[in-house]
Amino acid sequence: MQTNKFNFLLVGVLCALSLVGCMEKDLYEAPKEKTADNYFGFTTSSSCTVDLNYGLNYQVVFELYSENPLSEDTDGNIIKTKEEPVYRGATDKKGIFNDFISIPSYLTELYLYSDYLGTVSPIQLQIVNGKVSFDQKAFIQSKRNAKSTSRGVTENGYKYPEGFKVLGDWSVIGCPTYLSSTPTEIDGQLLYNIREVFIKPGGSAAMEDHYPEYIADNVNIEINIKKPTEIGLVMLNSTGTKQNTVGYFTYPTNQKPTEADQITPIIAYPRISTAVCNSSSTAGSMYTGDRVELKYWDGTKFVDEFPAGVSIAWFLIESSFNQKTSEVLNNKRTFYSIRNLNKSKEHRTIALKNKSGEVVAFGMEDATNFEPTDNTRKGNFGDAVFYLDFSDGSSIETGGVEELPDAPIENIHTSYKGVLSFEDFWPSKGDYDMNDMIVEYKRDIHKSILTNKVEKIIDTFIPKHDGANWQNGFGYQLTGISNSDIKKITIESGGIVSQFMEGKDREPGQDYPTIILFDNQKTAINKTFTVTIDVTQEKFTETAFIPFFNNDYWEKTYSKFNMNPFIIISSGTGRDKEAHIVKFPPTSKMNFSYFGTGSDVSKPDEGLYYVNSENMPTGLQISGVRVGTKRSADFLVPIEKTSILEAYPKFGAWASSFGASNGYWWKDPDNSKVITQ
Repeated sequence: MQTNKFNFLLVGVLCALSLVGCMEKDLYEAPKEKTADNYFGFTTSSSCTVDLNYGLNYQVVFELYSENPLSEDTDGNIIKTKEEPVYRGATDKKGIFNDFISIPSYLTELYLYSDYLGTVSPIQLQIVNGKVSFDQKAFIQSKRNAKSTSRGVTENGYKYPEGFKVLGDWSVIGCPTYLSSTPTEIDGQLLYNIREVFIKPGGSAAMEDHYPEYIADNVNIEINIKKPTEIGLVMLNSTGTKQNTVGYFTYPTNQKPTEADQITPIIAYPRISTAVCNSSSTAGSMYTGDRVELKYWDGTKFVDEFPAGVSIAWFLIESSFNQKTSEVLNNKRTFYSIRNLNKSKEHRTIALKNKSGEVVAFGMEDATNFEPTDNTRKGNFGDAVFYLDFSDGSSIETGGVEELPDAPIENIHTSYKGVLSFEDFWPSKGDYDMNDMIVEYKRDIHKSILTNKVEKIIDTFIPKHDGANWQNGFGYQLTGISNSDIKKITIESGGIVSQFMEGKDREPGQDYPTIILFDNQKTAINKTFTVTIDVTQEKFTETAFIPFFNNDYWEKTYSKFNMNPFIIISSGTGRDKEAHIVKFPPTSKMNFSYFGTGSDVSKPDEGLYYVNSENMPTGLQISGVRVGTKRSADFLVPIEKTSILEAYPKFGAWASSFGASNGYWWKDPDNSKVITQ
């Protein structure tokens, strides 16, 4: 730690906490020589290396959250949070990602989430030494090993409903012992297409709102076998939370059964549970890619090939697997792909084919909350999604079966948000209440999945508090980014225009693109300012535009200040007095004669700006929060003339450790010294 180096800050903190009016006194007599390393930057972003290997043969979009993004609603649907992730990215075409990203420095864990087929999700990852890692094959193998050590069966080997057939035994948690070792190679584009139908809508989304043609009354979901074939059934996904059983049955083509007692049901998967809300536990019995080789029951025995002239259909028994006894029960409703076998003749299954006419996927709906109408058209049909692998794809008659859509590979964006807080008494010693101007910001970096190159930036700013006695302006600069690399800047400001922009899309006379959003915060409070920046195509990776990113390699490769916000102090009297975040450089419009006056001890010739004798901030950045009144969730505004050291008792310890400790300092304000309503 750097305790000795920063005793001056600790003295200031103790003084502020123990003496009323201490801030009027000098907190520290500055040593004669100090370098930039002696000063804390007062930002709360840090670098985190992300090392992912999904072990897939196609590109996966993934997200990282600070909390579990999934929850279960009262109807048993998995609901994904509407909050933006900490990071959103894409692997390469082998499902691999390795790069550093920017995260709030106070985080100790991340949740890895992806709705792409083939991914286990969500996964809780600990941040260790600034890194998170995940190897999906190793993860699944560790769970398989855990399952084998706890493998057990019921007293009779297995228990299942009378009249059913089974393909083999299963473990105590419902994992079949007959899972195939045959790898299943599925085309990446096909997986995108399947995801588009069964996974992407998600949660409580209704299929009738997305693909009503798939649940029309005349849709065909029959799989009629016209030439002998072997059939593999591959688990793809489940958005359900019930412990369902999935199986199949056959019948002579054109002799469709009309009663359930006319079929011989065969259990393929005793328990469909991917444990999507807690996949880091051993609760899930199945993983995407698990494969079962189906067998044809000829009336006396199982055979590998399904003969010509028969059809195959599906069933799902709702909440049938008893986790205490490992039994498959039949005391709940059974849903069939043949509509006439269902209680209300309702849709329960969607089957889809690829461009070549091969049936490749089907999905089932398990909901019972559509009573009394049983209108399952409102379901998502993603409670059990499977891929069908035929040894001879041309052996299936698919007339009338609907075709999968072509799913485009969409571009993605990552959002970075937080709070900016400024002190406007600079260069004189201020009261450091850090409330003279408080602004919420969000940067959306839009990028191509295929190239990982930035296409545009959308910055949003909302001034939330004005504690100043005079008029101040606000703007920011893309310091280090060439003006020629910015094709166009569009500003939406509700009619508020800065005089300093002179009617242009950026401030004239600046070395780097600079946008002044308003000249008077008193007329701009709670207004939304949106800046869309179109950049030169296929040039910059996302890393070049990550704001407030502390990483040595990044700072050497890119500009540290690509979002360099500042206030224009007393903007009504001129443009030459700016206050920036500590150590962030001024723009070329700044009057450098202010440096070194008052309590400022900057060294412009050494590139050291906005540092003062008390090592207190002129500007402060807090990642991932918003301004509000909810303790432990929002940044609460310090009361006028109350130092942030007093308003937030842990602030001083956080700063003196250079952000190494008390990262959540903003969660513990002194309620008597902040605005709570």
